[in-house]
Amino acid sequence: MKNKLIIFSKNRACQLQLLLNSIDKNADTLFDEVDVIYIYDNIEFQKGYEILIKKYEKINFIKENNFYTNVLKSINDNIEFTTFLVDDNVFYKNIGSPQSDILNMISSDPNVICFSLRLGLNCNYSHPADIHYKIGTYEINGEFLKFNYKLQRVDFAYPLSVDGHIFTTSFIKKLIITMRNFPNPNVMETKLQSFLHLSPNYIVSFKESKIVGVPVNIVNNTHPNKKGKEYPMSVEYLNQKYINNEIIDIDKIQFDDINGPHKEVEYKFSEA
Repeated sequence: MKNKLIIFSKNRACQLQLLLNSIDKNADTLFDEVDVIYIYDNIEFQKGYEILIKKYEKINFIKENNFYTNVLKSINDNIEFTTFLVDDNVFYKNIGSPQSDILNMISSDPNVICFSLRLGLNCNYSHPADIHYKIGTYEINGEFLKFNYKLQRVDFAYPLSVDGHIFTTSFIKKLIITMRNFPNPNVMETKLQSFLHLSPNYIVSFKESKIVGVPVNIVNNTHPNKKGKEYPMSVEYLNQKYINNEIIDIDKIQFDDINGPHKEVEYKFSEA
């Protein structure tokens, strides 16, 4: 079994480098093929991506020209599983388990819709909704959780996320083809929720989440999500630091008390 990763990125080469570094450190065996679909608003952001692309020759960078078409073409029918991430995600904790164990949790049970890398028993707060919650009924199987998302609340009731969920390729591609069009990851994710009534009922995850989204800025113009309440850093500021040969250093960041799929942390920098 193989797993394809598709990352969505806009104006955030600096944060994307942090994600790629975190994969190398904490999830280096999870993905067999990686595509980055990226877009930028001006020449300064372009410079950032040009620096990044030179560092990662094994990654397929796709300059976005039609987001829907780019996503559909990026999905590889010959790879059984597809994972989506966005460029402000970070693998803050080592996945530990072999890829085969993770993918088997989906392939062995037709009632499972996805494997979530962003959920775990540590999750009790939704940053976008500003809501505290508790997980409902769940099963534990070794280091994994299994729960019926239709009986859950908030983050645990949201299986069709493009922010750290692993799907069977055949399942997610069918939904994307049915959707016909979407202009960005946020609209893509919103439209996916209309298929929940057609989807299997269970999510599997680790007992503790492995990734977190760090909402210190925002790049979409369709979903005004909360960002930068504690540690605001604009995409322009981060891009300039990146062009000036500074990177966000994962080893200097304090990932204490990660209590949900999104949490602001303070970025720390080192020379590249």
